[in-house]
Amino acid sequence: MMQFIRSGLILTLILLLTACGDTDNAEPPAELVDFESSLKVDELWSVNTGDGVAQQYLKLYPLIVEDRIVVADRDGDIAAYDITNGDTIWDIDLDMPLSGGVGGDVDHLVVTSRNGHVVMLDAQGKLLWKVDASSEVLMPAQIASGLVIIRSVDGRISALNVKDGKQQWTFKRDVPALSLRGNSVPVIRQGYIFCGLDNGRLVTLDLLTGKTIFDIAIAAPSGRSELERLVDIDGNAVIVDDTLYMASYQGRIISLDIRRGQLNWSRKISTYSGVEISAKTVFTADDNDHLWAFDSSNGATLWKQDKLSARKITRPVAMGNTILVADSLGYIHWLSTFDGRFLARIEMDDAGVIVPPVVHNNVAYVLSRDGELSAYTVTE
Repeated sequence: MMQFIRSGLILTLILLLTACGDTDNAEPPAELVDFESSLKVDELWSVNTGDGVAQQYLKLYPLIVEDRIVVADRDGDIAAYDITNGDTIWDIDLDMPLSGGVGGDVDHLVVTSRNGHVVMLDAQGKLLWKVDASSEVLMPAQIASGLVIIRSVDGRISALNVKDGKQQWTFKRDVPALSLRGNSVPVIRQGYIFCGLDNGRLVTLDLLTGKTIFDIAIAAPSGRSELERLVDIDGNAVIVDDTLYMASYQGRIISLDIRRGQLNWSRKISTYSGVEISAKTVFTADDNDHLWAFDSSNGATLWKQDKLSARKITRPVAMGNTILVADSLGYIHWLSTFDGRFLARIEMDDAGVIVPPVVHNNVAYVLSRDGELSAYTVTE
């Protein structure tokens, strides 16, 4: 199932004719292949954090800050847990439906509501301020240089003052009539904001003023129908040194020199989950849930793993010499960064996982749809 937005209203569409009621045409999730595990997975702790998101298509990203991981659920419950043992440090109830997960820094935590509220908390969960955004915010806010950067579904990128939430500037681009439900997270580096848009373009803005520095097409719409012309950039981008890696739906994956705004290389691919980079290799999962590995220097294909087809896997995340994904059926998979072979697998929660795991100090923290948060390590 994929989620789309038309004119601000959410439409649930199932590809391959399933919207017409013929569910037999939907590709079934691939059966898991047997393999000999070469890694041992240890669960350090597990805790129920609340109601999670259930069947709603909300990616409520957790945030790790120093010695704690902060998690929110769809009903407005927010809690901080000790990353070493899962003990609750504090918890609060905002009594509002949340939509974008937790953003922030050491001193501030930011959450956003489905009604367009932006809420600032201190590190202990105390409410500092609440303001209204122009529309719903689906991705975590970012904080830099005294500004809170938010991306709303109406095509706006806005900067709010971290002290009181007052708007400092806003950037606006029209949103296509039909788009995927979700947005890319703005990447902030060296005083600039890099953000993929719903129209397949990458914009770079001055962090302090919102002025456009450059605007580049990552993908160009093609086809006759609105569905065929979708070219959203909804997945996370990564910047390494002066190179940005980004991918789009029904478009391509690119390597871009951010100093000059020039492409180094590009490859045709369709993804809505974003990219990861490790050991000079770029990883992504395409819209068929095939994992790809590309050489970061020239875009050459290093390997492809298609044994997780139609399992709705998360964005791949690097963990040591492995690449880690979770799937909508509740399994977590560790694969070799070298050749894509399976190294380990566990079943976490049959409610499934849609938020990419978070890896910190070689520990993977995984949040399921029903709010189960677990911490794992792997050893040979």
